[in-house]
Amino acid sequence: MTENQTKEVFNLLTRCVNGIQEIREDVSILKQDVSILKQDVSELKTDVAELKTDVAELKTDVAELKTDVAGLKTDVAILKTDVAELKTDVAELKTDVALLKTDVAELKADVGVLKTDVAELKEGQKRIEKEVRLNTVAINEIASEQFRLKIRVDELEKASV
Repeated sequence: MTENQTKEVFNLLTRCVNGIQEIREDVSILKQDVSILKQDVSELKTDVAELKTDVAELKTDVAELKTDVAGLKTDVAILKTDVAELKTDVAELKTDVALLKTDVAELKADVGVLKTDVAELKEGQKRIEKEVRLNTVAINEIASEQFRLKIRVDELEKASV
């Protein structure tokens, strides 16, 4: 082998050794990256397990909420029926109130007429009471006169015997 060939082989060997050294450094870095990735995978597996647990819990919650929603839908339907009935009742009560207002107005008019009648009757009662008093006085006077006349008749009858 010539000196040039030896130099070339030496250069080739040097390059190979340098390349091997670079590969070893790359392998070392990659091993570190793999170690980090393994740790990340381990953490991700833990996260996935926790998420699976969370998903199971959420599915249970969703099932419970669906049951609650079904119950609430039933309650809403019942309440809608109740509201419709109450609206009907309110409409009927409004009609009743209107009729009662008419009745009250009529009763007020009747009360006015009755007050007038009562006032007239009281006035008539006062006149009648006055007449009764006057008649009582007249009756008393007549009774007194009748008594005097009876006494006089008795006296005359005794005197004529």
